[in-house]
Amino acid sequence: MKKRSRQLLALALSCSSFAATAADQLVWSETYQVFTPRFSTVGSIDTATVPGGPSSALVTSQTQVKGPNGVEFVAGRIWWPDQQLNAIGSTQADGSDFRSYGVSGPYDLDVHGNTLYVTRLNSGDIRTIDLTAANPGAVLFKSGLTSPFAIDVTADGVYWSQVTSSNRLMRSNLDGSNVQTLLTDVQTYDFEVAGAYIYLTTTDGFVKRSNLDGSDLTTLASGLGFLNGIDVTDDTIYVSALQGVTTLPSGNQTLGAGRIFSMGLDGSGAVEVIRAQEVFDPNLPFSPSQMRGVAVLAVPEPETTALLLAGLGVIGAAARRRRRA
Repeated sequence: MKKRSRQLLALALSCSSFAATAADQLVWSETYQVFTPRFSTVGSIDTATVPGGPSSALVTSQTQVKGPNGVEFVAGRIWWPDQQLNAIGSTQADGSDFRSYGVSGPYDLDVHGNTLYVTRLNSGDIRTIDLTAANPGAVLFKSGLTSPFAIDVTADGVYWSQVTSSNRLMRSNLDGSNVQTLLTDVQTYDFEVAGAYIYLTTTDGFVKRSNLDGSDLTTLASGLGFLNGIDVTDDTIYVSALQGVTTLPSGNQTLGAGRIFSMGLDGSGAVEVIRAQEVFDPNLPFSPSQMRGVAVLAVPEPETTALLLAGLGVIGAAARRRRRA
C-alpha cells in the first residue's frame, strides 16, 4: 500500500507540472504626469493577470515609488530602482511590507542569495547591499564601467549591459574577476539569463537570444518599439515597450501609452496583453503613461490545481483505508 501511495503522489505532482500555464500575474512600473495644479511626474507599481484580467495599482505612495526605472520579481518579492528617491523599493507580491534601501542613482537590480546588486549608469559602477545586515549600505562591487544599465546574477556569474557609447553585454565571475565581453553593438535596457540562453530586448524594438557565451545571436521578434523590460517563463516571453503608437479621438496618430507584449520562446505569436493608462481629456494635454519594466509571477491553471487536489484526495483515501486495515 505504501508503494501505491507513492505512485499516486507522483501522479498528482506530475499533473501539476505537465499542463501549460493558463494565466500569469504580471507586475510592471509606470511613470505618468498628474496636474496638481501643474504637471509633475509620478510613478506606480501595477499588476494584472493575463490574458484578460483588469489592472490594479499595488504601490502608489510617492514616498515609496516616484521614478521607477524597472521592476523585478525575485526572492519572493517585487523590487524596483527609483532614481527620484535614490533608493531601491521592495514589497511582497501583494504590495505589502514595503522596504527601502538607500543607494544614489540606481538603474537596475538583481538579488542573488542575500545580496542585492545595483547598477549605477551615471557613476559607472555596480554596488552590492547585504540584505541580512542591520543597517545595510551600498558597497562597491565593480567600478570603471561604461554606463552599466541592466544586470542579472546567476550561480555562475554576474551579467550586465553597457549602453550609450558602449552598447555591449558583459560578464564576470561572482567575485568580479574575469570580465568578458559577450555581445557588442546591442543597446539593451533589460535582459534575462534563463536556462542555456540570454534573452534580451533592444531599444530599437528587437527581441533577441544568444547562447550563454554570446554566440549564435538570433532575432526572435522585431518592430515592437522602444523596449526596456523582459521576463521569461517556461513557455512565454514578456517584454515591455516605453510607449506605443496610438490613435487620438481626432484620428491622428501619436505616441501613446506603454505596452506589454507576450510571445512564444521562439518569438512567435507576439501580441499586446497590457496597455498602460491612456486618458483622452479634451481639457488637458495628452499625457499617456510610460512603462519601464515587466516581471511575472506564475499562476497555475485551475485544471492543474484540480488534478493535484484530486490526486492528493486519492492518496488521503488510500491512507485511510490502510489505517482501517
